[in-house]
Amino acid sequence: MRNSSRLEDVAIVMNPDLDHVVVAKTDILAGTLIEYKGKTIKIRKLIKQGHRFALTDIKNTEFIRQYGYPFAKSRGILRGDLISISNMANEIPEADLKAYKKPPKTRLQKRYLEKRFLGYVRKDGNVGTRNYYLVIPTSMCASETALQVALSLDGDSKILKKYSNIDGIVAIPHTEGCGCDSGLQIDRLMMVLKGYVRHPNVAGCLIMDLGCEQTNYDKMYKYLRDTTAENLKPIDWLTIQESGGTSYAVRKAKTLIKKRLSEINEVKREEAPISKLVVGTECGASDSFSGITANPIMGNAVDKIVFGGGSAILSEVTEMVGTFGMLLPRFRNLETAYKFKQLLEWYEEIARKLGLSLEPNLVPKNIEGGLINNYIKSLGAVMKGGTTIIEDVIDYGECVKRKGLSIMQGPGNDPESLTGIVAGGANIVCFSTGKGTTTGEAICPVIKITSNEDAFIKLSRDMDFDGSRLLKEKNIDALGEELLDKIILVASGKKTWSERWKQRQFQVWTAGKLSL
Repeated sequence: MRNSSRLEDVAIVMNPDLDHVVVAKTDILAGTLIEYKGKTIKIRKLIKQGHRFALTDIKNTEFIRQYGYPFAKSRGILRGDLISISNMANEIPEADLKAYKKPPKTRLQKRYLEKRFLGYVRKDGNVGTRNYYLVIPTSMCASETALQVALSLDGDSKILKKYSNIDGIVAIPHTEGCGCDSGLQIDRLMMVLKGYVRHPNVAGCLIMDLGCEQTNYDKMYKYLRDTTAENLKPIDWLTIQESGGTSYAVRKAKTLIKKRLSEINEVKREEAPISKLVVGTECGASDSFSGITANPIMGNAVDKIVFGGGSAILSEVTEMVGTFGMLLPRFRNLETAYKFKQLLEWYEEIARKLGLSLEPNLVPKNIEGGLINNYIKSLGAVMKGGTTIIEDVIDYGECVKRKGLSIMQGPGNDPESLTGIVAGGANIVCFSTGKGTTTGEAICPVIKITSNEDAFIKLSRDMDFDGSRLLKEKNIDALGEELLDKIILVASGKKTWSERWKQRQFQVWTAGKLSL
């Protein structure tokens, strides 16, 4: 394409009033002339799809903006130049808490307050989008046995046919719980496991220990004493050593579970308002279009759920580096803003101790797709949290306490992040992807949203929603409404592709680990 083209035909500008750069929709050849606001931009070298070029001259040391916010400092960039690591520095201005001003409260909207889905109403008032029986090992030592129990029952077509209101019998094997530090490591694991015990998508569970690990029955029971879960759903316990070993433990476990299935199968779906939804947000295998199509659409749908009185979780703090200034006007109060600042500083300190920097993008495929530093990746990543007030900042796996949007401490690693989000109470997850990922979750439906058409076509039996249509349709509100309808449909029982393939990932984020 060497002839003259209109900018809107070949590239995307997110904030026309403030941005210095745009993202190429397709490869743009050197020499191409682009018309924009009465000016002609000459492309100086090949701009690959997903990469950025300058709309205007950007002086040396001037901050470069996209989404209206800085993501790097110019080393001297001319109009039409490719933005690359050679002509920019990974520097942004530091946001000051003194600039904070309390935002107005998020207003609920009648049209969304009236939205309904079909869910499993639990005795504590929470509503599940699925109805699972869960086998929970308290340690790695009990994990394989727990998995054997769950697979033998979940793979029995006669059982699943008989109990049609049960979505599955699932185990959550993991690598924690023994040979670990007795402090934060155990607290982190217990927080997560407790979150799964009380989760509204779990109708009953069997907790299994080996018997001699640090996180045995006694330890687990102490952590559960402060929750009412035991009184609200059937919970059984089994110790492998006391049962006589693997074969006897498996046999006993299956007998215990079979006795519970009739009770769990009795529950039926009934209408519930979307205020009972807690939507987890996730992105993985991202590209430059993730922050332009899929994430903004997801954010728009999240806003609508919040307008309906619902809740959402934004996590992956490593993908929020450099966004403090962008998010500062949205925090409910100064204390909440400060808590978020502390999360960022914790990650930065861990990185320093390991001799790493969070400024450059360390993921090769992200860089290949145009996300040339972590700041630009982060500005696009937080778009999936929408635009409403940030009501709370919570720890990894901590239960959501306030309606609206909460930020959760958490890593960039997808399975680890998802586990924390679901432990915090998310009963449905929206997951954006550029390159495509098959990751699912043990007890929670995951809706995959692609940022580009190619990924949607190539992985047509893994992806649920084509977010790339925003490039053509240019109506984010309509696509956000469509995604909301999809969320309600899935929450009401429609299976996602990851559920159909039984992608049931579960991985606890180890305390103190820098997980990007």
